[in-house]
Amino acid sequence: MVNIQGLNKNFKVKSKKWCRQDNFTAVTDLSFGLEKGECFALLGVNGAGKSTTFKSLTGMVNPTSGKVQISGFDIKRDFEKARKLIGYCP
Repeated sequence: MVNIQGLNKNFKVKSKKWCRQDNFTAVTDLSFGLEKGECFALLGVNGAGKSTTFKSLTGMVNPTSGKVQISGFDIKRDFEKARKLIGYCP
């Protein structure tokens, strides 16, 4: 089972024309749950945070805040155990 509560991911950015701030928010307050054996996808426009969400689930990036559990394993503390329980095809 996957349980995500209040996932947020911010990136520090260098000065860019498209982003006039020091932080770029990629995911804001995302929450959802999945039962064992479910297959799912995220749909949205470019820049909606889909890839960042999956990168947070798979340990490619660390969430800024929020709680992510896979079969009860917190990905911040028990990532190696959680990683063995999921598959990801980008």
